[in-house]
Amino acid sequence: MPRYELVMITKALERPETVTVVKRAVQSLLNKGAIVRQIENLGERKLPYIMRAHSENFTQGRYFVVEFDGPTTLVGSMTQLLKQDLDIIRPNILKKEVKLFPDPPCPGMVTKEPNYYSPNPTAWFGAEDVKLEKYNKFDKRLQVRKEKRQERRELRKQREKEQQEMQ
Repeated sequence: MPRYELVMITKALERPETVTVVKRAVQSLLNKGAIVRQIENLGERKLPYIMRAHSENFTQGRYFVVEFDGPTTLVGSMTQLLKQDLDIIRPNILKKEVKLFPDPPCPGMVTKEPNYYSPNPTAWFGAEDVKLEKYNKFDKRLQVRKEKRQERRELRKQREKEQQEMQ
């Protein structure tokens, strides 16, 4: 069964009435064959705009997110059933993608955990090691440049001495 998320906005009722509204919605899901995974109360908030439901205007609402697994035939009938409930302002059922593995981090992102998604084995040891390695390479290049500059200065000094001796 696919995983779904029911995002519903209920009227801003007192706690006992809110509990009965959520129980009714969850019981309807269970009766239709759904498996409820999680219920999250996002609290009472001012609505982004005036919402009209059941011939009433609402400016305040209580947000809930119910995560559940259910048959695909459940979505349409459940949406209609929840729209008929007088205490629910806005029901919305969305299909939720279940990820077996977390998304790989961005390629430019510095993390302390090993990056196993990278084809570069140096990234497996952690970003700090890779950063140090890059710094060491850069440091070596700087050292080589300094040595070459020093050699050129010494050559110039020798030429100047030779020219002074010739005069």
